[in-house]
Amino acid sequence: MKTVLIVVLLMLAGCATPTSDPEMAEVTGQVVYRERIAAPPNARLEVVLQDISRAGAPAVRLGEMVVENAGQPPYEFAIAYDPADIDPRHTYAVAARLYDGEQLLFISDTVHQVITRDFPSTATIVMRQTGTASTHPLGAFPASFSGIRAGADSPGTEIQLDLLANGVYFLRETSQHPDHGTAYDLGRYLLSSHHDQLTLYGGREMPARLAISSPDTLVWQYPAAAGTQSRLDHDLPRQPDLPLLQPRVTLRGEYRYLAGAGRFRDCLTGLDMPVASEADNRALEEAYLAQRDQPGEALMVHVFGRIEQRMPMEGPGPLPTLVPERFRGVSEHGCPEPPRLAELKNTYWRLSLIESSLAERWPNQREPHLVFHEDGRVAGSDGCNRVTGGYEADGSSIRLSRLATTRMACPAGMNQAERFGQVLDEVEGFRIVGQYLEMLGPDGKVRLLFEAVALD
Repeated sequence: MKTVLIVVLLMLAGCATPTSDPEMAEVTGQVVYRERIAAPPNARLEVVLQDISRAGAPAVRLGEMVVENAGQPPYEFAIAYDPADIDPRHTYAVAARLYDGEQLLFISDTVHQVITRDFPSTATIVMRQTGTASTHPLGAFPASFSGIRAGADSPGTEIQLDLLANGVYFLRETSQHPDHGTAYDLGRYLLSSHHDQLTLYGGREMPARLAISSPDTLVWQYPAAAGTQSRLDHDLPRQPDLPLLQPRVTLRGEYRYLAGAGRFRDCLTGLDMPVASEADNRALEEAYLAQRDQPGEALMVHVFGRIEQRMPMEGPGPLPTLVPERFRGVSEHGCPEPPRLAELKNTYWRLSLIESSLAERWPNQREPHLVFHEDGRVAGSDGCNRVTGGYEADGSSIRLSRLATTRMACPAGMNQAERFGQVLDEVEGFRIVGQYLEMLGPDGKVRLLFEAVALD
């Protein structure tokens, strides 16, 4: 009987859930992506911890976490590792991928260092959409487009536009006028909800807009506003053999100096780049060391420089690298929120255009606007009376129903309010382009144009 009891106890011990090893450590954090699209319900998340110290050699994996049916971001992760495997002279990083079955949907393409070289054991991993031909209307990235934008009564402008897979664009505009030169711009591009338009958000005052005519042709519509069409639309065909631009611009962003190397995260693009130890780099380092409070903290700076594609000291490449040609000083302001595609629901949409006419607003009257609530209600104002009703949105189609207004007489704007209601009854579709909502008639033409407004 005693022998049998011992065997049973041993069997139970073998089936017991193992406890965590007190000698193990963890790397933790979040995985996110910027695109405002839903992940498939059965998406699989893979996060790895690896040693990337050996240039030109495969990374050495120290641990991983795999989550089936991961759901929607943000994703929390925790990877256990043995501290005895860590060499303080080495560089360690975490990376992430999101799959739908065997199809790769999102991938992290920047280095997220952890553990050594003054980096913490936590990180926020930002992934970007892979941009393969099956998931993006422009096919594979990077993609370069070029052409000439002719002026109505002025010399044309040669354009090269580079689109990167992480949502970043580089733009060069060279005037054909002998007294004018070349200008660069960079920033982030947003794909419209219809996947047929691009909006460029960069250093220019107004975003530029391009239509996707085909995977190999963009149509430049700048300076036309959303919902309108320029009289000077110009085709920009894809140029597969063009090298990526090396834009020379004034940049503002976060600079850090750790372990003898500088890194810069640009506000406009979000690019997190190593800083080359040349040109005006010494002035940048000295200003940082003089003003930082703690090692590794971020300092906002202005710098004029160029972005080159260079092989990194460690890991795969080439990667964007900042060459600081002139250090211009320290900035007192942080980075603004990056541009995002507005959402139909729970957004305050201010009316901008009724067909081809600018929407008017009058003192002491509510501006014409709509809000599409989560529960299927729509509410707002026609500029005079309150508007209420219901809506159903499916893909690019929208159906408004049970629209009703109050019957108050207003000092001004009665004709516009009446026209607003008539056009709303004719709407059948919608498209979101950046921060604009286009409501479309049966012929697919824009009947109403709204702009997303941030409310205090």
